[in-house]
Amino acid sequence: MEQELDLSVADPSQLLQHIARLEKDNAKLRKINKALIYRVESGMADNGNSFTIFQVSAELEKRIQERTHALERTMNELKTSNIALEEARLAAEQANNRLGVAVDTIADGFAQWDQHDRLVRFNQRFVELQPALRRHVRSGMQFAEYLDHLADSGSALEALGQVEHWRQQRIQLHRDSSGSYLEALSDGRYLRISERQTADGGRVAIYTDISEIKRQEQRLRQQDQAAHRQLLEATVNSLRQGIAVFDHHSLLLAWNHRFCELAGLSPAILRVGQALPASAEIPLLCPVNGSYEVETVSGLVLEIESCPMPNAGFVITCSDVTARKRDELALRESESKLRLITDALPALISYVDKDQVYRFTNKGYEDWFGLPVQEINGRTLREVLGPALYDPRRHFVERALAGVSSVFELKMPAPKRSVEYAQAAFIPHIGEDGVVHGFYALIQDITQTRRAEQVLQQAKEELEQSVTERTVELRQANTQLREAIVAAEEANRSKTRFFAAASHDLLQPLNAARLFVASLAEREASGENMRLVQHAATSLEAVDDLINTLLELSRIDAGAIEVERSHFHIDQLLRQLSIEFSPLVAERGLSLRSHLCGAVVYSDWVLLSRILRNFLSNALRYSEHGRLLLAARRTTEGVLVGVWDQGQGIPADKLAQVFEEFQRLPEHRAMCSKGLGLGLAIVKRLATRLQHRLEVRSQHGRGSFFGIVLPYGEQAAASAMPRQQEGISTVLPSELQGLTILLIDNEPAILAGMTTLLSGWGCLPLAAAGLAEAQALLAQLSSPPDVILADYHLDHGVSGPQVILALCQQLQLQIPAAIITADRSPEVAAEIAAEGWSLLSKPVRPAKLRALIGHLGKLALLQRGSQ
Repeated sequence: MEQELDLSVADPSQLLQHIARLEKDNAKLRKINKALIYRVESGMADNGNSFTIFQVSAELEKRIQERTHALERTMNELKTSNIALEEARLAAEQANNRLGVAVDTIADGFAQWDQHDRLVRFNQRFVELQPALRRHVRSGMQFAEYLDHLADSGSALEALGQVEHWRQQRIQLHRDSSGSYLEALSDGRYLRISERQTADGGRVAIYTDISEIKRQEQRLRQQDQAAHRQLLEATVNSLRQGIAVFDHHSLLLAWNHRFCELAGLSPAILRVGQALPASAEIPLLCPVNGSYEVETVSGLVLEIESCPMPNAGFVITCSDVTARKRDELALRESESKLRLITDALPALISYVDKDQVYRFTNKGYEDWFGLPVQEINGRTLREVLGPALYDPRRHFVERALAGVSSVFELKMPAPKRSVEYAQAAFIPHIGEDGVVHGFYALIQDITQTRRAEQVLQQAKEELEQSVTERTVELRQANTQLREAIVAAEEANRSKTRFFAAASHDLLQPLNAARLFVASLAEREASGENMRLVQHAATSLEAVDDLINTLLELSRIDAGAIEVERSHFHIDQLLRQLSIEFSPLVAERGLSLRSHLCGAVVYSDWVLLSRILRNFLSNALRYSEHGRLLLAARRTTEGVLVGVWDQGQGIPADKLAQVFEEFQRLPEHRAMCSKGLGLGLAIVKRLATRLQHRLEVRSQHGRGSFFGIVLPYGEQAAASAMPRQQEGISTVLPSELQGLTILLIDNEPAILAGMTTLLSGWGCLPLAAAGLAEAQALLAQLSSPPDVILADYHLDHGVSGPQVILALCQQLQLQIPAAIITADRSPEVAAEIAAEGWSLLSKPVRPAKLRALIGHLGKLALLQRGSQ
């Protein structure tokens, strides 16, 4: 039996099939009914079965009627469904027509692609935005075909020259359909294409012409660049320095008004791309990254500095430094006062630079040799002393320039003075970079000591000759000897105490002088004045080092360099030297190449670097062309490190002479006038001290090799870079602004210098000479000071730590404090460390003072935050 069909939910096709089945069944029933009727009519007398057949016929008729009624109901329902289907078709056509109207009314281009990437719908705007495709756009067109027409027409700007890449990119964006992208057209227009995927897997794209927006963006960008250019020009024109920019052909690119004023030129005659006029009072003489001074016809003194630019051009800045000339007299007077300080010392003091040229001598030194300062400073030791006096000192000079302190005795050829014997100390001046810049020479009178020793020696000889027969005289001589020794020792102790006291007292005005010079340096921006200030600061620093040497000599009699061996990678040292010498090599028109081997050596980093620097300096000095090679190579004996050059070389018969003092080949003197022939002699002594073997090979006319063999080190114990000094931490000016600092010192000059310097840093200094004045100042303050800086030795036997403790007890606060003193005794240092305060030695170095105040200011800020 067939399943009954639910006509309320059946679709038209199902209804038609159901009607067909019903009609087929009705036809069958009619045939059966007709056959039965025939049989009834023709066989009424057929065994009494006619009534039975009639009953069957009646039943069949009933069923036919039921089927007929059902068929009529189905037909009615089919008619209703057809009517609804027609209404739905009309509604769909109406919606489709409305969609077409809506698409045509869109201001942007519209295109719809089916799941097979066929164009099924588009509006007129889509064609108008791409006029080159007007004859090709049609329904059913594939997306790939659309791209081909777009590329062939030359409309797509990005497709020009790279069609396949552009095509693949557009197909990928079309498939993603996750956003929008820009299409630049060859006619200058820009289209924003926004694509989305439809529910049936197709794509819908909106094409928007944003050309006007892009043009507006370009106009805004140009306006912004113009505003920045105007701002830059206004900024440059507001500077006090003249500025001009040149290309690599020295042609003008830009300049400011101040440059025209200083150059004596009218802005109207300057043109971009032209050379500086010959009438300019600023010649382009200085090298890139250099400076020089020039005096103009109008009487101005200009400082001109040149700095390179990344594009191979350069920028010059011109500063008017005429006003600095007015300050030269004041600086000379300051230097004269400084000389008065050193001239008061009962010792001969001088400073000699690395070229063995006198740079400073005090009055005692000049009087001793009977020469004015002009005939000493600026001349070499050999010229001033002469061979007879220089040769005995040459060994100690070389040791000092090698970084080794020396103390020795000498006989002074000065018949006009009572001094016959003296003790000399040569102390090397080693910079923070480990390079020896020169040495200090200090000569003290030891005539009494030597004469006492001579008396002792004479008495000893006499005693040895008459020990048996002159016992009484021997005892008397022993007594005299003991008395002489006691007198000599007392004389030495008195002299030591005198030097210590004199040096301590000298540190006070020297400290004040350094503070005033530092304050002057803070006020000077650049130029000649700053160089004069720097010269004064350098002279003060030299005197400072000399006085420190006096204090050291009062405690010890001799000094020696210490060898500090360590395990380190030789490649690190070679890289550092390569970076250091590359600019010098390039300046000479040479090239420097390094060859590394990755070995670990065991030596002294600083002393080895001095040896290699000497090798490089000699190779650079005596090479006119070619290349330099700084290399390390593993050998069975150790690591061979050295420098190869392509210079003039050394004859074989003269190789042994190069390590002797003052030995320079005649051809080398012609190539380079600098040097005294002491560099390799110093190298030999350093190598001997390090117990390293030197190697030298040379071919005359082809080049030389100087090397040193180093022992292998331990890989596990290798350090990154031995013996590196810690730099002073930089303190920003804003970190010192507004700090209230209480200064306590019994020297008015030091208080004045400190006050001037700290005020220049933006601090608020309060000066007091002792405890009473400090307490009076605190009573006037609404808040306690941030930092206390006190001298150790104050008046009336009161010490700085006592004053600080009293002030902290009065305020009931632990204020960050520091002691500034010239007393370098261990007891003072221990007392200050026990209180947790900082210690700064006099004379004060401004950089260390700034760093100390910045550190204490941070401590004060933390204390206030915790409260």
